[in-house]
Amino acid sequence: MNHFNIVFGFIFLSLISLSCQEDFSPKTDFKERYILESYIDLDYDRYMNTQVYATVSRLYNVEGFDPSQNKIDPSVSGAEIYLNYREILYKLQEDTNKTVITKYGTNQIYYYANLQNIYPSYNVSLTAKMPDGKVLTAQTQLLEGIQLGFSYNFDRGFTTKINRFLWGDAFTISWNNINDHLYFPQLLIPYVKLSPSGNEKKYFYEVPYTFIKQNGRYEPVFPSFTLDNSISYDYAAIDSSMVVLLQSGYAKYIFGYIMFQMVEMDNSLSKYYESIHGSLDQYSVNLDESVYSNVKGGLGIFGSRRTLSVSWRFDSTYAKSFIKK
Repeated sequence: MNHFNIVFGFIFLSLISLSCQEDFSPKTDFKERYILESYIDLDYDRYMNTQVYATVSRLYNVEGFDPSQNKIDPSVSGAEIYLNYREILYKLQEDTNKTVITKYGTNQIYYYANLQNIYPSYNVSLTAKMPDGKVLTAQTQLLEGIQLGFSYNFDRGFTTKINRFLWGDAFTISWNNINDHLYFPQLLIPYVKLSPSGNEKKYFYEVPYTFIKQNGRYEPVFPSFTLDNSISYDYAAIDSSMVVLLQSGYAKYIFGYIMFQMVEMDNSLSKYYESIHGSLDQYSVNLDESVYSNVKGGLGIFGSRRTLSVSWRFDSTYAKSFIKK
């Protein structure tokens, strides 16, 4: 997973201030403002692995109405960013992501810090001083811990060959929903694929939660985000995924387990995602009051997210049952 692109890729690296006036002008008077995007990537299972990432950019203006005419990277270098956790200050270090090239031909600038002994529910604050002296601040509350529950425990290994009369036709994972947070669940089967040169690369095959019939054929349906406190995967959909994966030439490279993974966003990130979902894409350049921001002195977002995961080894006979003889 690319840590520099928050789970829904919402870093604003090219924005222009647009709005409508009574004279129908599509542009208002330009005001230079900074945009601070930061999130804490929590790991409550391994407390030493918690990290915070941030990017800083500025709004820009162009002649006319085509934002693609801008040729100058709006990313900001030289900012001084500090995170305050329980009166402990962590300074974020500036770096460049060598794997991400912006549309301006530059490497993405970001800031990061490794945090120690981070525990749930504490309030944290972020202060970012710009090279020109402008100061942006933001606060958030760290996510609480949640527990996952399962409709079946698979004590002898994962299999869909269970008593459906007693346990139903779907595997359900549930959790205690907190304050209408957004959740992004995935059921994954890890496997290794060999390249022509013989190098191994790990992949994750995502399992749909169901199939629906469209235009005379069955199409997989994958979960996106949810506000609910559970998700159910049809056992038939899991079996179909096993057929596709194991009969496509990867059988001897499968890892032998299935994994449920879910990203939880805190209240701030959830509100931000909901405010832009479906409206901001590569062609969207507007930023108005409908976009949630909790940054004072500028625009942007500061929040925390957590990835939960649990895995089950396959039953010794389950995977083998799908391999062609």
